[in-house]
Amino acid sequence: YRTASLKHDQIGQATLLNLLLRNYLEFNLYEQADTLMRKTSFPEGDASNNQLARYLYYTGRIKAVQLEYTDAFRSLQQAARKAPQTSALGFRKTVHKFIVVVQLLLGEIPDRSIFSQKGMVASLKPYLHICQAVRVGDLSAFHKAMQEYGQIFRGDQTYSLIVRLRHNVIKTGLKKINMAYSHISLADVCAKLSLESEQDTEFIVAKCVQVSA
Repeated sequence: YRTASLKHDQIGQATLLNLLLRNYLEFNLYEQADTLMRKTSFPEGDASNNQLARYLYYTGRIKAVQLEYTDAFRSLQQAARKAPQTSALGFRKTVHKFIVVVQLLLGEIPDRSIFSQKGMVASLKPYLHICQAVRVGDLSAFHKAMQEYGQIFRGDQTYSLIVRLRHNVIKTGLKKINMAYSHISLADVCAKLSLESEQDTEFIVAKCVQVSA
């Protein structure tokens, strides 16, 4: 990469930068990937849209892990737009999986049309189940989807991000309970949210009350 930079080989820089980032992410070395990204810049001059799409995808993944969901979502959307629209189906599937998860982490519900795109229905089905659980605040459905599709999420390298959505599911469930009941016991809240114990329920409810206050 240094040699390509010294020779002003922009195509080589773009290709090698993406290979380095991919290698770091493959081994979950996100800090090193972030350091590389901050100390370099993508040469957009002669680089192809395909290489730019890859770079934006890697950027989105790094930002998502660092809790910078807005920047991550923006990068992933740009990656989807830059990707070839009539080919590279595998890449587009991968990008859209991360788009769905990051959008959910932002507190937004992805449009249902995302899950019905040509060639993507089967691969995005597990993510549709997660989306539905988050939308209705159903923690038991969320846990069921995690158990059923956990290996797929691990293979897609989205598992650690999806685990973070548990809080969103509980938050949505509490909002619905709050709207439906003027008085309700902690035991009933625990049962409706499928939480493990009343003590956990008390802690979660108290935390939500504190945040809203």
